[in-house]
Amino acid sequence: MRAAVVFLTVIAGAWAHDIEAAVQMAAPAVIVKVSYAGTEPVAFAKVQVYSPGGGTTEFQTGLTDKRGYFSFVPDGAGDWRLVVDDEEGHRREVPVAVSEGTAAGVAAAPAQVSRFERALVGIALILGATGVWYGWKVRKPNPM
Repeated sequence: MRAAVVFLTVIAGAWAHDIEAAVQMAAPAVIVKVSYAGTEPVAFAKVQVYSPGGGTTEFQTGLTDKRGYFSFVPDGAGDWRLVVDDEEGHRREVPVAVSEGTAAGVAAAPAQVSRFERALVGIALILGATGVWYGWKVRKPNPM
């Protein structure tokens, strides 16, 4: 019984420090949040990024920030691979599937301007031009 409790304690402790990674696509960047078992951020961990056709050649290396975030901008679509290592014995390979819309070569669609915003800008231009015109009309001539 005592051996089972020790075994479960060791397994629970090892599982509690497992590295987890949450991947978020924010075109054109990929944002990865790295944490220990989903709670404590993995601060300043080494991250290596490998491109789909790169093999063992690194595309980018860096560190997570103090909140466990790391981001990179892929230059093409495909199955990317990240290796996160906190250099304390915890290491995790994270596969990242990048679609054509997320890759850096594809520009994000420009933001649409609403009808209200266009009307507001139009009214502001009309009022501004009217003010300049009235100012020009009522100016006093310069006596010489």
